[in-house]
Amino acid sequence: MSLKGLAPAALLLWGAAPAFAHVPALPHTAQFTEDRELWITLATDSLDDVQGTLRGPGMTAPAPTRTKNGVSMMKVRESQLFRISELMHEKYKRCAGFLAHETETEASEAMEKAGAPEQPQKALVTYTLDNADTANALIADLQEPNLYDTIVKLSSYTTRYYKSATGAEAALWLKTHWAGLAAGRPDVTVEEFVHTNYNQRSIILTIPGTTNASEVVVVGGHLDSTVGSSGSNPSTLSPGADDDASGIASITEVIRSALAQNYRPERTVKFIGYAAEEAGLLGSQDIARWHKNQGINVVGVLQLDMTNFKGSASYDVGVITDYTNAAQNTFLRSLITTYIPALKIVDTKCNYGCSDHASWHNQGFPASFPFEATFNDSNDYIHTVNDTVAQSGNNAVHAVKFSRVTAAYVAELAKGSVNGTEGDTSPPASVLTSPASGATLVGPVTLTANATDNVAVTKVEFYVDNVLKGSDTTAPYSFVWDTVSTPNGAHVLSAKAYDTRQNVGASPSVSVTVNNPSTLAEYNPTLKVPTCATVNTKCDSGTLLTGRGTLGPEQNAPNTLQGACADLSKGTYHSDESNDRIVVSTVDGTPFATGKAVKIEATVWAYASSPTTDKLDLYYAADATAPVWVSLGTLTPSAGQAQTLTKNYTLPSGGALQAVRARFRYGGSTSTTACGKGEYDDHDDLVFAVTK
Repeated sequence: MSLKGLAPAALLLWGAAPAFAHVPALPHTAQFTEDRELWITLATDSLDDVQGTLRGPGMTAPAPTRTKNGVSMMKVRESQLFRISELMHEKYKRCAGFLAHETETEASEAMEKAGAPEQPQKALVTYTLDNADTANALIADLQEPNLYDTIVKLSSYTTRYYKSATGAEAALWLKTHWAGLAAGRPDVTVEEFVHTNYNQRSIILTIPGTTNASEVVVVGGHLDSTVGSSGSNPSTLSPGADDDASGIASITEVIRSALAQNYRPERTVKFIGYAAEEAGLLGSQDIARWHKNQGINVVGVLQLDMTNFKGSASYDVGVITDYTNAAQNTFLRSLITTYIPALKIVDTKCNYGCSDHASWHNQGFPASFPFEATFNDSNDYIHTVNDTVAQSGNNAVHAVKFSRVTAAYVAELAKGSVNGTEGDTSPPASVLTSPASGATLVGPVTLTANATDNVAVTKVEFYVDNVLKGSDTTAPYSFVWDTVSTPNGAHVLSAKAYDTRQNVGASPSVSVTVNNPSTLAEYNPTLKVPTCATVNTKCDSGTLLTGRGTLGPEQNAPNTLQGACADLSKGTYHSDESNDRIVVSTVDGTPFATGKAVKIEATVWAYASSPTTDKLDLYYAADATAPVWVSLGTLTPSAGQAQTLTKNYTLPSGGALQAVRARFRYGGSTSTTACGKGEYDDHDDLVFAVTK
């Protein structure tokens, strides 16, 4: 590779001088057009398919190949790399899935090394978890909207293909953005790493170490995207939001948090946006090889490639175990379980040359690769026009998890501190901003608080009458308190804020009054059923329905609208069938209203000897004053004696009072009139007020 414009001293005085001298940006219109010959290495299992696609229309037939250690090498034209990349993704879910080499010698060396990746590598440092103050401070300041903005910006380029003008522009934008984050820190450098044969630069931000600067920690992701199936056409749309604007966004937010808090690592930290990953890891290979040739002691590498698509419902982080360092992977898992314990981890593999960590691994540096899912569950939209942030719900919620992992990795591997963490005894300041003092509260209420600290706030807790109700770790701090579960009357609210040293700052207390209408129904002698006459979030029959007819006995039997359905009294109380209670509540905890999802909970007493012969028919009526019953289906108890059966439905448009009916029976069949005549039938209605 060529290091254009770099002063020799800049290459030698690592830690004492910037690693790379500033290189003026090339004009965005400059392009290298030569379709040169390259060599690639790839997993042998994909060789036949790669050769097949290169024999297709418009392609040059591939040159002969050599194979060793499960890896093959072959000579190709640079213009063919895009098609190889597409095939690797489409058939093998590998990205890029191969390494491109300038010379046959480099390719041959890579093939020879391929027998070593599964062998354990020696750890270059002792892994310890003893820098919690710094890790917690960096993690606490990470903000999801910042990641989202970075993803949106990078994916707004038509393509970030490494040989396109917009690909070069995207790299220079990243350099400018990182330099802005580093304003006010003259010790921090943001530089371009110039590659031969294409204009896209890799971007490197370096925070020099304080006491152990000769040891280097690297965090990287690739800034380029593909050009899709249209080849090197620069107008081909390739937003690359997940692959890999998301990884760059996760890294960028860690940079912002670190520099905003004046982070001073003991070891030197390099954050890198690699060029030309999709073309066979070209950019990262240049950089890893340069570090090896210069004798730079890189003690750890973390790769972030695709962080914002949660493809696995059961897992948050897939730890790539092939072509990575086993000891550092163990360290990575420990970081996650210690600092982000809510994240669920799974091991997975991604095969040969799947991302830039492989470039460092091949040079003998310890590398790890936390991935957004298991590899088989990765994002199917990458390498297409549909790789947009919309595929991740138009947010960066998943990507911020990887920022937290990265912040912990940097804090515990590079060590060091942020301003104020050492000897900090100052507690945070906190204040409840809502609800206001003296407020009368009904139903669910959002408690909000402001909290500030000289270093960083890590958590705010919310208390009711000095009892902890909930907490939040991300500003703006809030918690939804359902006052329905609290007795009516006067209550005192307060908050506590914590910083990285576990200093605690309590807010002034706020006095409020809870005044929820009762959720217990009262018997309505006009309707002749238990009724909740005031709109609420819940209506509970309480004990008004206990029993069946004269068994129990049931108060106000039969408790059906206008006494429409009679109960029979055959059998023995709480040996034979009865419906004892009905509760209706909204699913989201807000008051009853047209269109709301509600849940019916019917507590029944089933016959112990044969409970599955008992059946519960449920109905609803949109207007309790003129009921037309609609069936909600039939439920079967799974065991004898008391149990609760549930059913959800949506409140229809109708009257101000609506109703549900439970008919519990032994055998028999459903009734179109919602009334039965079985000897063990128990019919009960519950009426509740609804906002139209």
